[in-house]
Amino acid sequence: MATIRDVAKLANVSVATVSRVLNGSSKVSAQAREAVLKAQRELDFHLNANARTLARKDSEIIGVTVSDLSDPYFGSMVRACENAAHKLGCSLLVCQGLHEEQREIVAIENLLSHHCRGMIVHALTVPDERLSDYMRRVPSMVLINREIPGFEDRCVNIDNEHGEYLAVSQLIAAGHRDIAYVGSRHSILDAKERLAGYQRALKSHNLPLKPSLVVADEPLLDGGVRAAKELISRGVSFTAVAVYNDTMAAGLISVLNEKGISVPDDVSVVGFDDIMLARCLNPPLSTITNPVEEMGEAAVRLSSSLYHKDRQAAALPEFEVRFVSRKSIAPPPAKSWTDQLKERSSGKAGSHESKVSAAFRRAQLEAKQGK
Repeated sequence: MATIRDVAKLANVSVATVSRVLNGSSKVSAQAREAVLKAQRELDFHLNANARTLARKDSEIIGVTVSDLSDPYFGSMVRACENAAHKLGCSLLVCQGLHEEQREIVAIENLLSHHCRGMIVHALTVPDERLSDYMRRVPSMVLINREIPGFEDRCVNIDNEHGEYLAVSQLIAAGHRDIAYVGSRHSILDAKERLAGYQRALKSHNLPLKPSLVVADEPLLDGGVRAAKELISRGVSFTAVAVYNDTMAAGLISVLNEKGISVPDDVSVVGFDDIMLARCLNPPLSTITNPVEEMGEAAVRLSSSLYHKDRQAAALPEFEVRFVSRKSIAPPPAKSWTDQLKERSSGKAGSHESKVSAAFRRAQLEAKQGK
């Protein structure tokens, strides 16, 4: 079995440098980092975080990596994985990658160091080649929310593009033509697929794609807040917004309400994921189902089956995405709030400043100040 000294020797660096690389420290040159990671792959070495596990014939730990534990979506995923692991008599070890390639790699390496019997990996920024290498080395590793060529039978995923297509098509069916899109700023697979679904829906209904109506930010509550302020500050006409996920939609709705822009009377909003938060908003959020709890449980069962080399029991069900209608979508108003603003700005509606006019001015100022 290779040791950390073997890795240091092959990479021609110190043991301390190897330790820093494998623990995710930034105090290492890119050249040294690459040399260490290459040597690690060649020697199939992992830091031993739990010597007791090595002494046992069978591990009882199932590892899970997620993007951000503060996101309710991943909270639901982890809960489902833990329930499934409990039924198997196993414990769960959770790491987070925070949408950063190096953090995701460190999270996976941490799970490998504990010699988990199974691994459920949500890692959207690690390159296909690197993930494929992990998949080959760990037969019980399962990917969630991602597909890698050659490992499709070990990937638990939904059709994100179709889901967003359904969301935008519902807005179009309600009569909307000026539809904004709030996406994730991360260059990850589901973000690209959902943006593609938005674009396909517009194209299939012969509606123009307006870059000024597309914004992106962190896929969190604060990201939705910033995206809303950015959209309002542009002063471009829109009567509906399709949002990357429900959490961002909640942030966006809070800003619209604060600015005196009514949902859905002035602006309709649709989210994605159907987390519990969507039902608690005012108004309750129309959204697209993303059966994350079913996916988490299925991923654990699949990983366990692969660990026991029971391919027959490892078959995955199909995960359907569907539109959930609630109260956040209505037909577009006779005049959008942005059109009202333009009329007031041109003097057609008198000199009194409306709520939307004031909202526009405040949003412009906040966007310039980076709030």
